[in-house]
Amino acid sequence: MEELLALGSAGFYRNQIRKVVRIEGHGPTYASPNHQLHPRLAQHLEVAGLRLYSHQAQVFDLLADGNNVVLTTPTASGKTLAFNLPILDSAFSSGSTSAIYIYPTKALAYDQLTRLQKLDDELGLQLFPAVYDGDTPTKERDRIKRESRLVITNPHGLHLYLGWHSGWRRLLSSLALVVIDEAHAYTGAVGGSFKLLLLRLRRLADLYNSSPRFLAASGTISNPREHLESLVGQEFAEVSQDGSGQASRDIVFWDTTLDSTLSPSVQAAYVARHLMRTRRHVAVFSNTRSQAEFIASVGSDHGNRIVPYRSGYSADVRRRVEAELREGQVRGVSATSALELGVDIGSLDAVVLNGYPGSVSAMWQRIGRAGRAGQDSIGLVMLGHDPISRSLLANAEELLRRPPEAAVTDVSVATLARHLECGAAESPLTSADIESFGERANEITATLLESGKLKRVPGGVGAASNVPHLRLPFVERELSYNVLLHSRRGAPIHETLSASQAMREAYKGAIFFHFGAPFRVHSVDHEHRQVRCEPDQTSNHTVATTFRAVSRSRLISTARCGTLMTLELAEALVVEQLTGYKEYSPSQKLVATRKLKAPSITSPAVALSIALSQPESLGLLPGSEHASLHGLEHALVKVLPLLTAGYASEVAGLTLKGDGAPSMLLYQITRDGEQSSLARVAEHIGELMRLGIALIDECECETGCPFCVLDPRCDDDTIVKSGALALARSLAKNIC
Repeated sequence: MEELLALGSAGFYRNQIRKVVRIEGHGPTYASPNHQLHPRLAQHLEVAGLRLYSHQAQVFDLLADGNNVVLTTPTASGKTLAFNLPILDSAFSSGSTSAIYIYPTKALAYDQLTRLQKLDDELGLQLFPAVYDGDTPTKERDRIKRESRLVITNPHGLHLYLGWHSGWRRLLSSLALVVIDEAHAYTGAVGGSFKLLLLRLRRLADLYNSSPRFLAASGTISNPREHLESLVGQEFAEVSQDGSGQASRDIVFWDTTLDSTLSPSVQAAYVARHLMRTRRHVAVFSNTRSQAEFIASVGSDHGNRIVPYRSGYSADVRRRVEAELREGQVRGVSATSALELGVDIGSLDAVVLNGYPGSVSAMWQRIGRAGRAGQDSIGLVMLGHDPISRSLLANAEELLRRPPEAAVTDVSVATLARHLECGAAESPLTSADIESFGERANEITATLLESGKLKRVPGGVGAASNVPHLRLPFVERELSYNVLLHSRRGAPIHETLSASQAMREAYKGAIFFHFGAPFRVHSVDHEHRQVRCEPDQTSNHTVATTFRAVSRSRLISTARCGTLMTLELAEALVVEQLTGYKEYSPSQKLVATRKLKAPSITSPAVALSIALSQPESLGLLPGSEHASLHGLEHALVKVLPLLTAGYASEVAGLTLKGDGAPSMLLYQITRDGEQSSLARVAEHIGELMRLGIALIDECECETGCPFCVLDPRCDDDTIVKSGALALARSLAKNIC
């Protein structure tokens, strides 16, 4: 804490530290497995001075007894060794046993490869571990298929490679273990697609007469065992008792609103630089790519370099940054969630969160990146003007006690259709196979047969094309824009952005950061999706201004909630239009405002309508129904991140006057209407209402402020705070 106490003499400190909570560490607990390790493996552990933590021994025993296992101990608790022990032990007994390790990011895959190769060399097992993904050189691919008994990949790659499963016959026929790391990442639509991918993998393992066990590790979610059983379709045993020693950690809550001259991102950059000057190794996490780049630029000086880390960089750049961080060549990194599931940087002992990440689970995942080598660490949570931040600052201890969110998978019709077609191409689908894909699989199969994408073949249903995997991605992706960054030296640098990212970050006039260097967008060719940038000399940053419109279509469900409220869930379309941008100096001074014309983006969505059935019976002042509901809408949108995991940035709201019966519309951009997070919100509307009541009731303002029922982005200020609170309480009492 000496580094934070020294902030008193820092020129930018304005008493922003509001609260410090210390989480005491604990010592390790060791154990030996009941099932004896192979003598050579036991000898290796002894020579290396490695004693097994109790949870590592428990994982080994459960797998040896034939169980699937999910490990939920904290970061830096030795999950990697828990993964490797079973396959290493099995490899000593069998010269053909094999394993597949699935990681959600390429960074994690390559981070583990070096360790596995070293183990393989030391033990002489000839597992020949290798990463097989889009970055694998062509000349290495045939060798990996011939030799490797331990293949590391990611879901996008595995989805594609199963289309050529005959080339993986050797691996699949001896498949003993499938490792799934960071299983909490597979939620929502990605989780639904991953669930069906694992089903296809199990079908092919069965085709080649193998029956692998599954070993998974999950971060902070409230339902790890249930989540893995949903993903894999088999029973799991859970290991949650942590046997590793955990160092102490200080959680610091920082109020950025106490300095009106510096933006939150600038304050985060200055705090990171201060910690680096006191010899800390620091990671700053931001919720957007542009913020991460901006902090790297502003926070670096000649003696302390902060490197940015985000999606969009080339494989070479990512590997270089990861190596520099691992080897301690740089002591500061400014990242997005790309590092949240990224490389193991044991030297990190401080994490700065530039804003609440939207879920308790993500908050702990980011803070847990520090202290992995057993040293005491600091987690600094920087909170700003938004109501969620104000609520968290007022209830810091409650935030730290709050359980993490549940992980839920969404399987849309489009996702199910893709995997049915791919599965049919891999091996004909029997009636039992089709039913294993889910309750709507028979219906979707019939539709695919009618359209000619599937066909009747001996043994069941096959695909009309040999390898549909090439046109059917693991998850649907937006159209992309190619960004050309013209530097003063060398060839242009290339980046790729999705259409929505390009609209918000790469419009004409925008300042676009690449590796901490600012570029100005000079031209955008929407027809060919090309963006051209030139170096920029300012230290400014830009923020896009956009307009959204929502139109509802097919009704999914409707429900009457008591006598006062009607809920309707419907498919919808969201049209988003870039209208201009604002440019700010590092001190957050508005430098310029520009209007722009650009093509709109239309996205499928789901909308939850909450209509007042009898507004006159709510006890509100006559004529205040709309203003009260509008305030409640703002409050509910702001507390949604506390109810849903990973969808906060996709949910927004509108309040409509109607014909004497006002209603609010909460909407989320997604293709998975019936399986979306808003569909689950509709099922838990009572809990959402109670969170809204707490937010409004705890705010000390009299008539409403941006911290409770007002939204600075909304031009309508006809809002009644007292009416919003009274309305929420009335609705909560009559909830369905």
